[in-house]
Amino acid sequence: MFEQFFGLSENPFNVTPDPKFLFLSKAHDEALSYLRYGIEQRKGFIMITGEVGAGKTTICRALLSSLPRTVRTALILNPALSDVELLQAINQDFGITASHSSKKALLDELYEFLINAFVGGENAVLIIDECQNLCPDVLEQIRMLSNLETEKEKLLQIVLVGQPELAKMLSSPAMKQIDDRIVLRYHIWPLKLWDTRSYINHRLIISGSHGEITFTPLAYRLIYRYSHGIPRRINAVAERSLLIAYLRSSRRITARIVMGAIRELEGNYAHRRRLRPALLIPAFAIVALVAGIFLWNGMSHPVQEFSNLMTVANTPEVEASLPPPSRPGPDEGMNVQEAAPVLHEAPVRDFRAWIMKDYQAAIEVLMQLPEGIVGPDDMNLHPQPAFMKYLPMPAIVSMDGGYMVMLKADPAFVQVVGRDKAVIEIPMAEFTRLYRWNVMVPYAKPLHTTIFQLNAAGDKVEEIQQVLAHMGVLDIEPNGVYGIETAKGVERFQEIFGLRRDGIVGHETMVLIRSIREAML
Repeated sequence: MFEQFFGLSENPFNVTPDPKFLFLSKAHDEALSYLRYGIEQRKGFIMITGEVGAGKTTICRALLSSLPRTVRTALILNPALSDVELLQAINQDFGITASHSSKKALLDELYEFLINAFVGGENAVLIIDECQNLCPDVLEQIRMLSNLETEKEKLLQIVLVGQPELAKMLSSPAMKQIDDRIVLRYHIWPLKLWDTRSYINHRLIISGSHGEITFTPLAYRLIYRYSHGIPRRINAVAERSLLIAYLRSSRRITARIVMGAIRELEGNYAHRRRLRPALLIPAFAIVALVAGIFLWNGMSHPVQEFSNLMTVANTPEVEASLPPPSRPGPDEGMNVQEAAPVLHEAPVRDFRAWIMKDYQAAIEVLMQLPEGIVGPDDMNLHPQPAFMKYLPMPAIVSMDGGYMVMLKADPAFVQVVGRDKAVIEIPMAEFTRLYRWNVMVPYAKPLHTTIFQLNAAGDKVEEIQQVLAHMGVLDIEPNGVYGIETAKGVERFQEIFGLRRDGIVGHETMVLIRSIREAML
């Protein structure tokens, strides 16, 4: 309707997963890189997760369009099938005539196809979308498909794509066999504010815009605030804003227009709150507020304004092991435990109530903590709970239903900041049940990075080996020589934290190694 008025060749904000419109934010680019690497290196199982509308299906379609002809692909978009129906759908998508209803016959046909592809120098990839809807029997069938292999190579690379519930489902004891086989995991985080602006402009340019359409800075901020950085929601409010602007014969999208679009869309998102008038605070007031926060943090206890140290304990033994609230001395400031009474034996459902639903709210908490934002870069990690204590803190951790900011962790407890700036201590067992296997760690990428790999030698290599030995992943004594055993140790280290397993110490692996080494000294 409005394309001709704005001089566009097509609607820039359709919600269909068109790879032509793929915007490669840092998270989307890394997800695509993980997929390509896993497929090229025949890693077997790969898992990609993200919130509804985060761009998972678009990435899959972009991947399919970019793979070489030597890669045979099958894409299953509707996994609500029985195990036999799934095999039939896979065979059909690979171009195999699915003439049988016997599971054995279907598997034999698929195995013959994969062997012929391997002998012909081809690779085979199976992508299954919306995997959080799979039943246990179908997941077990998918696990069995990973057994189709030669002595050295996986014949079929399997990509599981789904919402964060998929990671939680696979972390259950019943799914341990398939979870252990997943070599690469990546979670697509929502876009940040500056990414949201670039995303909107990117789609406008692809649709033929030459700068005639302009969004005001506050309009971008309102879109981001409403969408929480989820591309599908950005599309919805941006498209409605263009429609309102068209009806007003305006090519400038203002905050008033975006607010009108949001009012029309609010009924479509049941959990969305009305935007508050506070959003219209002038820029200078926001700057003054931020400056005041940092000045306050500089003069007070690091977490003084965060309230309610809540200890979630389910057994008398756990409660008894907790230290009593400490009292400040005459010259000491008030500590966290003094800020509010300690609450014991709070049920898990009460703990869920402290989870922040909004990723941006977690970012704002992180910004208010000393050393919360230590640099403009961030690492998307998937650490095993037992190794949380080695992560640089604070960091944003993805939980069942939202996010929290992790302050510290040990084998028994994890301390986090939740909703209303409540500082909460939770037993590791309860934390693990709610943990979604994704942690965002801010850091500053060094200007010059030394890459450590095979044949490197020296004191720095020995320091790396000392950390690996401390973690229990190095089979030799540190000797300052980067050999095969060291590379294997680095791969195990990378697997623990959900980094790309390449056996090379690049800047992200080095950030974690340095953090652990500092804790060792």
